[in-house]
Amino acid sequence: MSPDRFLKTIAFTLVLTATVALAQTPYDEGQKALREQNWPAAAEHFEQAIEGNESAADAAMYWRAYALYQEGRINEAERQVRRLERSYPDSRWLKEAQVLQMEHESSDSALAETAQGEVLDDELRVFDLGQLMQRNPDRALPLLLDLMNTTESESVRKNAFFMLGMSDDPSAQQAIAGFARDSQDPELRIDAIHMLGMASNPADRKLLSSLYAGTSDLDVKEAVIQAYIMGDGSQPLVQLLETEQNPELQSSLLHALGVMGATSELQRLYAGLNSLESRTAALEALALAGDTQTLRQVLETETNPELLAAAIRGIAMEGGSDAASLLEQVYDNADTTEEKQAVLDALMMMDEGQALALKIVQTETDIQLRRQAIHTLGAMEATEELAALYATIDPVELRRAILEALSIADDTDGLITLIENETDPQLRSSAIHVLAITGETRAANYVISLYPGASDPEKQAIIQAMMIMDDAPGLIDLLNTETNPELKRQMVQLLATMDSEVTEQYLFDLLENEQ
Repeated sequence: MSPDRFLKTIAFTLVLTATVALAQTPYDEGQKALREQNWPAAAEHFEQAIEGNESAADAAMYWRAYALYQEGRINEAERQVRRLERSYPDSRWLKEAQVLQMEHESSDSALAETAQGEVLDDELRVFDLGQLMQRNPDRALPLLLDLMNTTESESVRKNAFFMLGMSDDPSAQQAIAGFARDSQDPELRIDAIHMLGMASNPADRKLLSSLYAGTSDLDVKEAVIQAYIMGDGSQPLVQLLETEQNPELQSSLLHALGVMGATSELQRLYAGLNSLESRTAALEALALAGDTQTLRQVLETETNPELLAAAIRGIAMEGGSDAASLLEQVYDNADTTEEKQAVLDALMMMDEGQALALKIVQTETDIQLRRQAIHTLGAMEATEELAALYATIDPVELRRAILEALSIADDTDGLITLIENETDPQLRSSAIHVLAITGETRAANYVISLYPGASDPEKQAIIQAMMIMDDAPGLIDLLNTETNPELKRQMVQLLATMDSEVTEQYLFDLLENEQ
């Protein structure tokens, strides 16, 4: 599997994992309690969301006040509204909370009168209809659906749809199913599909299956897969896999099973998968499910390099000293360079991989693998270990790799120290280049300070470093003090390639003064 494909796979699976984690937050538990009209539980869950400083803390404050009002705990609800006002004075939820406060100060008849004809903005309409959906859904539902179809506000449309999802009324659930089946708004349709998954009743699961089978739209199919994850049912995903031929969707289905921890299903499926891509996805799914035992068995039986690499990555994701020891054994027993490279790639995923990377640098005979291990240490930000290696390692190519690794680790201090102590002109020039890549102002100032006493090769490295850092003013300052015609020529050529007002003005002044 290519690095880009693996990163794409990891990104997708992280999104799926985040989706499941989100569905289990106190905020979502509170929303579930609201739908069940379990007001005490809702208030408690939203309080947990507030105390946990979730990203939707202002929304949690509003819905806690809502639940408290519904329960009749008026004083507590009003304190919650004041708390929202103090903590999030600019939140859009504050306005709704203030409306909520006013509604509970007025009579139900006043609310009904407002709903019948008083001029309201859409935000207040959706709030009122949310209240009325609890009391008279048959009458409120058409108004709520009409608001969704007519409002120009995306936030109002989303809030109205959320109110629709909170209702247990069969007509509301039918409306959600209708959006999932027929909506021409792609985002609304996907939201409805997700809501079907959260409802997780037999009729909705049947509809999800028919939606998946009846469309060629990959986004809809992916939404159905995510809906099944939310509904916590692995069997429908297994059934979809039995007929799915699209490799991308096969991978999505397998990753979903991994997120759901369906290890027995994945173990059974693995042997019957035919394509390399699907078998790789299954191994990634087993890693997501935490089934490292099966991954260890794969290491003993598989011969395909890509599948071995996937199993190695999965074990690295587990982390821990046992995983590090196993990867060390795999590296020591590896028959191919590819397998060794797979171990090195995997080390960056684990905190315990530093010792093995150091061992590889010190004992490996293949210089390219040693370079890769050094860069791995840079990605791990093992700056002290890299500095110690630089002092003891001989090949110039590896010392240059250490400089690159220190740049990867953004170790400006370490690079400056090496430049000050290094006597080899080529290595000093390389260190100046990689120091420039860090992009720090301190690095730029230090590079400029080196210029007056530098040799011509080092001056060339400094000039190129100024180009790397896109420091046109600094390069112009150097140009104004330089007397060597060839170096001045190089600086002017570089300035001409730098797109900035400073360089443009300088070059025009230079050209016009020569007329």
